[in-house]
Amino acid sequence: MSAGKLILISGAVRSGKSSFAEKIAIQKDESVAYLATAQPLDDEMEERIRQHRLVRPDKWQTFEEPYDISSVIKRNHTEYDTWLLDCVTMLISNLYLAKIDNLPQEKLTAVKINEIQGFIIAQFTDIIDTVIETGVTMIAVTNEIGWGIVPADPLTRGYRDIVGLTNQMLAAKASEVYLVSLGIPLKIKPKRDY
Repeated sequence: MSAGKLILISGAVRSGKSSFAEKIAIQKDESVAYLATAQPLDDEMEERIRQHRLVRPDKWQTFEEPYDISSVIKRNHTEYDTWLLDCVTMLISNLYLAKIDNLPQEKLTAVKINEIQGFIIAQFTDIIDTVIETGVTMIAVTNEIGWGIVPADPLTRGYRDIVGLTNQMLAAKASEVYLVSLGIPLKIKPKRDY
């Protein structure tokens, strides 16, 4: 079995990341496992999920999993070589909110946010290890959220920081990294020698 491969695709909201990821997946494999992390918690998100389902090829298998990506891959890696995770940022949000939901506001300190950050980094380390151990190719879609103003509250700053650190970790482990801007993918790893 060959070692797994990670391809990371980042960019702003509605930049064309998911469409580009789907094109890469189609080029790699006819049968793709799609890891959907969004939860239909309101009407607007339910409609977004419905629209995403409509554009996926019929041969793709969708796994709707908001928390435990590694277990899904471990259970199904012999059936699917190519996995598309859409999206990292939503997965982080799910994990982050699950951890803070049970905390009173006065307990949400920098120390607690750092503990949650460590937990989330460990979850993504497990995902990377699973990709490598199972030999699958994972195409992961994420968002660039730190290019705006610094958020006013510690909860949002903590989330922004965790996304940035997780994206850095994934980019360091990825064999290919793309930044999608205005619908145009820019390959930033590996760098070309001119």
